[in-house]
Amino acid sequence: MKGTINTKKDLLINLSLYKSKARGYQCLGPSTVADASTFENSCPLSTWVATRYKPAPDNEFLARWQLRHTAVLNQMHDLLLAKYPGVEIKMEVPLQSIDMCGNTLFGSPDAVLVFPSGEIHICDAKSGKRKQTHWIQVGLYALMIQAAARFSGEVIPKIHGFTLGYGDGQGSDCELLSIVGDHALEEVLPEATRKRIRNILAESGSATMPKAIPTAGNCRFCKWKDGCTHATSTAKAVIDATDLL
Repeated sequence: MKGTINTKKDLLINLSLYKSKARGYQCLGPSTVADASTFENSCPLSTWVATRYKPAPDNEFLARWQLRHTAVLNQMHDLLLAKYPGVEIKMEVPLQSIDMCGNTLFGSPDAVLVFPSGEIHICDAKSGKRKQTHWIQVGLYALMIQAAARFSGEVIPKIHGFTLGYGDGQGSDCELLSIVGDHALEEVLPEATRKRIRNILAESGSATMPKAIPTAGNCRFCKWKDGCTHATSTAKAVIDATDLL
């Protein structure tokens, strides 16, 4: 679906600015779903467009991010080797795409630990600030791994836990944060979060384009704001409240 889409009242977004994904294929990455699930970007139009289109690439930003991410990933790998000796570490694991609630999830965790018992531990390296959404992201990777195992008739692996490796990729140490235990998956994906994710996937997978929710928070880092006619300014005005003193 190319070009522009109109509602009865006004234009929502100019989609001709973006490259569509392969014909008949629509999908979202766990990181995008995670951001929407915590209301970091609660605009349903953003996730709807992300399902079908690719944003214009920022090649300079991407190159710098790849360098920092690779540095943190290497640090995390060495720390995992020391922390879990004798455990198999699979790096940058490509996962089977899965259908959920009318949409498709695709993605690859940075590392998966496979214990002799068959339990798995999902890890991801992060070169930015710590965010709650990162735990949701690795939780979705776990569901994808379990879904693929079930589909292929294999034993569904038990989740040992999750680890996020944080560093700046510029020489500072990498710090590992972990959630482990029998209820690790329920901790990162409680029912309230799962319900929110089900709604996000269903709405973004629907053929009906949702309305935009323009706020400073939603629009500030939105990849689609250049084409969105509802995008709002992210500048915050200074309010004079002298009279309240």
